[in-house]
Amino acid sequence: MHINQLRCEDEAIQFCGQIQEYGFLIVADRKRLIVAASENCSHWMDLTSTGILKTSVNQLINNILPMSVMAIEASITSVYGQPVDKRFVHEISLGTSDFYLSIYGDCDHLYLEFEKRQSTAISSLIQIQSYVQQIEQTSAIWDILCQCISNVIGFDRVMTYRFKEDNSGHVVAEKVKPGLTSYLGLHYPEFDIPRQARDLYLTQLTRHTSDIHSPTYPIHALQDEPIDLSASALRALSPIHLQYLEHAGVRASISFSIVAHGKLWGLVTCQHQSAKAIDLSQRQLAMLLTKYAVSRYLIMEKENDLYIGKQVKEFELALKEKLLLGSSMPELMPDIAEQLCKFTRADGFAMVNKGETFVFGSSPTVTQVRQIHAFINKKSEKSFYKREDFRKKFGLTLGVTDADFAGVVKMDMDSSRTYSLLWFRREQAIERLWAGKPEKVMAYDQENQVFVPSPRSSFDAWKEMVNGIAPSWSKSDIYFMKRVRKLIRESLLRKSQEIHTLNQELIQLNNALDTYAYTVSHDLKNPLSVIKLSVQMLQSKKGLSSELLGRLTDNMKDASELMEDMLDKIYECSKVKQFRYEPTVIQTEQLIPQIVAHCQTLYTAQHCQFTIGELHPIHGEPTLIYQLFSNVISNAIKYSSKQADASVHIFSVQTNGKVRYTIEDNGIGIPQDELKHVFDMFKRMSNSSNFDGSGVGLAIVKRIVERLGAQVDVESEIGKGTIFHLYFPN
Repeated sequence: MHINQLRCEDEAIQFCGQIQEYGFLIVADRKRLIVAASENCSHWMDLTSTGILKTSVNQLINNILPMSVMAIEASITSVYGQPVDKRFVHEISLGTSDFYLSIYGDCDHLYLEFEKRQSTAISSLIQIQSYVQQIEQTSAIWDILCQCISNVIGFDRVMTYRFKEDNSGHVVAEKVKPGLTSYLGLHYPEFDIPRQARDLYLTQLTRHTSDIHSPTYPIHALQDEPIDLSASALRALSPIHLQYLEHAGVRASISFSIVAHGKLWGLVTCQHQSAKAIDLSQRQLAMLLTKYAVSRYLIMEKENDLYIGKQVKEFELALKEKLLLGSSMPELMPDIAEQLCKFTRADGFAMVNKGETFVFGSSPTVTQVRQIHAFINKKSEKSFYKREDFRKKFGLTLGVTDADFAGVVKMDMDSSRTYSLLWFRREQAIERLWAGKPEKVMAYDQENQVFVPSPRSSFDAWKEMVNGIAPSWSKSDIYFMKRVRKLIRESLLRKSQEIHTLNQELIQLNNALDTYAYTVSHDLKNPLSVIKLSVQMLQSKKGLSSELLGRLTDNMKDASELMEDMLDKIYECSKVKQFRYEPTVIQTEQLIPQIVAHCQTLYTAQHCQFTIGELHPIHGEPTLIYQLFSNVISNAIKYSSKQADASVHIFSVQTNGKVRYTIEDNGIGIPQDELKHVFDMFKRMSNSSNFDGSGVGLAIVKRIVERLGAQVDVESEIGKGTIFHLYFPN
């Protein structure tokens, strides 16, 4: 059998359609035509609520407030389409009665709220200043706020009520009339202030009823749709709320919202045993003091955060230093575990890193920690997990009911979730006092055949023992944990970068070794060929002249010395990560003709015409300079050697603070689309198949100019020749 049941949170209290008796309400649309009015407006105007519907707000103001038309018109213009907390208040008179006229609006409606002024006078400016000073000079902010508001409104009880994470709440401060029972420390269940009521406390920061037994008046509207009274100070209380107050022995009530960080932190709740209306000016002063107390609370919270932050910063710096020096977290654990517990107020700590587990303090065993870690990974995909009743909820499943902890925080260091830090807290068994037994009461409505919420009838203190739950982790605790995670992640990233750098260095070294091998196999061919040719001439020809004999032996001597020098440099390069040299001034007047002579002999190009212009000195390393020019000049001679009118021009000029050497030939040239690949290793041009070569020479040229801090450019046209430009820094 299905039983219909109306939940308390389903009650649309902002659309109750009723207002309290100490004022009246008029609502207009965007065209300023009155679309709704409370029935009791006729108590103070010679108009009925239905009689003014469809009339113009401007016309109404002209009729009832002719002296205030301009000021009210300006307020009306300013509030249209604005948030409901932007409102203007005018002090006016209607007949013999004084009112406050509050003007506010939303996207669709304009609200004119007339509230009767009370005879009670607002405190003097000196007294207001005294209240502010009292709040400013104390750390017991909420106690002093209760005292100040009690002085302003004179209610029997003023208490500060703070919401908890589960939306239940408890009284943290109180100023109570002598002889009344204190509610200080009492807890109230979440359903005492349901969700929609909490939402409205953020829209309308002040809520007042002067007498729960006073009549309320309906709102008559043109349309059948209810008027939204979320921002109305006159809105009538829910019948359930009125019964709740009656059961609590309260006849008049005021509440002021405590909003911190954009959320409803709590309420200043004021109760009086007899009917009592509080003037709007007094309520605004109380709300002002509440806002000031919130500001002071946030400042103190910030100061505390700064103090904790300073301690955390000192720890972070020490930890960062150790991590930068190369220590790993597993190595540091024995030294820092105690501080990791101290800054988070934890009783135990553990680290799981793949197969390695470290535990400290009041923690489960290594085996249990691994079970908990694996269980949380399976249960939640979040990198940050916390639960204060973890053992109570899952202890039996995991077989850790005997472990000395209640709550746990798990924080993952990496995306694999195999590296995590865990903090543990013991249970904190407490005796919680409730204002009445925290259970929902439902009554059966025979007429509508539905169960409806019924307010609790007893508020006698009810004790509850809370076991198996650890104290909640605060924002500063969690902040510290996340800071530690950031440091560890930075350390892991730095080590990852170091490994990447080492890999890059290995790649460079391997490339360098490749270069050495290619140099040995390629550049040593020229001097070896010179020696070979000289030996062949000595063997094949008898009776050589002393002049030719001397020239051949000099060639062999020069070639062997060059080979020895090149091998020394190659060996030197192989011992260091980066080839270093002291630049020297190199005169090329003898070097370049020597290279030309060797290449002519190598490629049998005695017919090749050489033009050698001015050769400026350059800075560099002799062996590298020899290799550089040898490769470029040998290519020029080789690829022009089959031309009948083969020619090579070599000259240098000073330009833009550099020395530019130009080697120009009239050889086969390089196809335009292949020029960009001319310096690639093992890359041979498509028209070079009739010439010997390995495609290594120009790759070596490119690497040498990079080491020397020089530059190389090439111009070429197929069938017309090639021009190399070498730029050396002065």
